[in-house]
Amino acid sequence: MIGVFDSGSGGLTILEALHRRMPDQDFLYLGDHANAPYGHRSNEKIVEMTREAISTLFDAGCTLVVLACNTAAAVALRTLQQKWLPHAYPGRRILGVLVPMVEAITGVPWAQEHPARTSARPKTILLFATQKTVKSGAYVEEVKKRAPTIRLVQKACPGLVDAIEGGTGPKPLAGLIEGYVEEALHEAGGLPDAALLGCTHFPLVRSYFEAAMPESIEILSQPDVVAASLEDYLKRHSEFRKKGSGRIRLMTTGRPEDVNLADSYLPPHLCHFEGGTVL
Repeated sequence: MIGVFDSGSGGLTILEALHRRMPDQDFLYLGDHANAPYGHRSNEKIVEMTREAISTLFDAGCTLVVLACNTAAAVALRTLQQKWLPHAYPGRRILGVLVPMVEAITGVPWAQEHPARTSARPKTILLFATQKTVKSGAYVEEVKKRAPTIRLVQKACPGLVDAIEGGTGPKPLAGLIEGYVEEALHEAGGLPDAALLGCTHFPLVRSYFEAAMPESIEILSQPDVVAASLEDYLKRHSEFRKKGSGRIRLMTTGRPEDVNLADSYLPPHLCHFEGGTVL
């Protein structure tokens, strides 16, 4: 069984893509709705909460966990992989959403830092993300290591995760996104080549981003890229892929009756959360 973790409901966009690509795989999703959002919390707290969530998923029988949260992946993943996982859960794996996106942006494998030559043509990409992801500089740093010809213009979107989780109406939500897009385009100083929705909540409102941006700007699909990357990883590490019945189980640290976002944005099979999990 594969675990998927997010600070709230945004990771359901990743889960949906994973299930679509690997329909025979069993998944266990954990949303930390009681503590969401993570964007304004300290790095230490993010590491602590992410570690507790991963422990919950491993103890429930998962052998591999995907951090379907850009903030957690940018802030906590490397620390947990290097300093905690080997002795706490030897033989288990934690993967994040940042690595496959950097590979997709640059066209360079993650392991190939500072390549002697890069085939990446000069281009500008907008990155819409939480304040914490932007402040971490993880995307900019990792892209620069592999393709210094690519310019990444970061735009923090404070309040957007809260608005999505809180079920803000279409008009104020569209206005909020239009403001962020306008600012990002101004900061880019020209028409960018593509945009990355660097928070797994943002694909839930992708249509608003599409409406706010010129049609020529490609929006990179994080869920599809992450799903393809995980499928490739499982082909190379078959010990983590156990054929199942295609069951999906959703857990929340909050009250299931308060987690209504999926009813508006995602298919019915991604709408039924179980409670009782406290981090």
